[in-house]
Amino acid sequence: MKQYLDINYLNISTTFLSGVFVSRLIRFAIVGFSGVFVDLGGFYFLHTLLGLALTPSAILSTEVAIINNFLWNDVWTFGDVSDPQHLGTQRLQRFFKFNLICFFGLILNIFIVNFLVYKFRLNEYMAKLVAIICVTFWNFGINLRLNWQVKETTES
Repeated sequence: MKQYLDINYLNISTTFLSGVFVSRLIRFAIVGFSGVFVDLGGFYFLHTLLGLALTPSAILSTEVAIINNFLWNDVWTFGDVSDPQHLGTQRLQRFFKFNLICFFGLILNIFIVNFLVYKFRLNEYMAKLVAIICVTFWNFGINLRLNWQVKETTES
């Protein structure tokens, strides 16, 4: 009988965790989608309106999108994970970790943009969009594992 109860408990826990995971994934995707508009809008402003070169425009617009995405993910997607007593310190640590993870995504983003524009003569905005989609998978996977982890607590 005890084994049946343990298995049943595990099934309920797995279902709950799956629902939480899916919910977070959807929110992360929505935040990422807003970041696409921030990134492309910033890129248009910097590259087309201000006449900044391709690579600096791509770097700056991506960093603005990284900041946007961090703030929304920290408050909305993973807001329930934060300890209210250490909110400022933890947020700053998460921001640096998020930015570091996304820095590698930024390098990948710049490589993809330059490769598609200069090697395949793809339109700059299409190249930027392809890069954003590719880098989104990197950012989600690594941040899920290393940044916003839901830590299980045991009650005594």
